[in-house]
Amino acid sequence: MNNNEFPADELVPGEIRLVEVDGTDVAVYNVDGAFYATQDACTHEMGELSDGFLEGDSITCPYHGACFNVKTGAVLKEPATVPLKIYRVSVADGIVRVEDAG
Repeated sequence: MNNNEFPADELVPGEIRLVEVDGTDVAVYNVDGAFYATQDACTHEMGELSDGFLEGDSITCPYHGACFNVKTGAVLKEPATVPLKIYRVSVADGIVRVEDAG
């Protein structure tokens, strides 16, 4: 299995997992059984979102409280002003795979 793949049953709803896509850390979120992925680094001061607080489809950075929508990358709460890069997530045969959305 590659660094950008893992068994779907290893990430339960409400949890976050860190993977690597083309040398970049990516946070993968399970929101009510659906998987989403964004860059791991907060756009404010590079806090690790994989250590953040996931509530519904919102991730809050543990550093300064910036909040983002994990489905779209949109900023929901400052101090961040730049949206997150999102990644394509697919699930096949019980394996989650994360790829650059281009």
